[in-house]
Amino acid sequence: MRALLGALLLLGACGARAEAYPWHPIRYIVASAPGGIADLTARVLGPSLARALGQPVVVENRTSGGVAVGGEAVAKAPPDGHTLLSVTPQLAISPLMQRKFPFEPRRDLALIALVGIIPNVLAVSSRTPAASLQELIELARRNPGKLNYSSTGQGTSVQLTAELFKNAAKVDIVHVPFHGSAAAINALVAGNVDMMVESALPLLPHIRAGRVRALAVATAQRLPQLPGVPTFIESGFPGFEVNGWTGLATTAGTPPEVVARLEAETRSALAGAEAGALLEKAGVTVHFMAAREFSAFFGAEMERFALAIRQSGARIE
Repeated sequence: MRALLGALLLLGACGARAEAYPWHPIRYIVASAPGGIADLTARVLGPSLARALGQPVVVENRTSGGVAVGGEAVAKAPPDGHTLLSVTPQLAISPLMQRKFPFEPRRDLALIALVGIIPNVLAVSSRTPAASLQELIELARRNPGKLNYSSTGQGTSVQLTAELFKNAAKVDIVHVPFHGSAAAINALVAGNVDMMVESALPLLPHIRAGRVRALAVATAQRLPQLPGVPTFIESGFPGFEVNGWTGLATTAGTPPEVVARLEAETRSALAGAEAGALLEKAGVTVHFMAAREFSAFFGAEMERFALAIRQSGARIE
């Protein structure tokens, strides 16, 4: 009886604590350097959340160790909603690429909301004789192992998206990794590689100038910026939607009322013209998903990337 009474009192205290949330400043951890999409998401949402919640939201960049270190700090924080994590596809990929990853995202984190999608585009060099996705596939099948593609590095979401395309199209195209987006795009523009998959924003100037040709977008609908470029789905690949994305999470075990509050305030922030405009300018298409839907989406992303890693033989550290 005493144990039961103690448990009830503890639950009551937790409930009262959740109702008082937040009771001190909130840390918003970004597991990368300033300037990227994860950082932008935190800096766009942070002020809106601070105003709505009545507490400062402090963005904290952890540039060493990537999502393994930054994510672990959130996974091991008190489960009270005062520590947030800016999440991208690397949260779904890194645990699959590292044997000793320090936490399990689906167990140790509570996903709050998806904020937006970063559309991917498959583009080819102006020197590559393919004017459509089907022509590229036919060219690759006639020349197995002779075409190549650049990426921003081994195990990145764009590299694994290219591998998923290769498997779906049943073609052999060689991966050439670079350090970062600029180097990978420069190789494509120079004609040193035949194709690449990359987010739309950095490719747009080169597409519009005719230096590279966009053959397909990986979104469900065509992009307003590239209305003449078909989707992978239109090009004969049903269900092929593999894009970048950004969202936020907190520590697993955080009271459901707190997660619901953060979810609601994120939705409200994204409905504002200022937040939407800042994200769209950075190439993020605002696309809100509530916690439950985002969790299902995240699980599907992990399964999809696990398949791409197995198919490509990407190195596991």
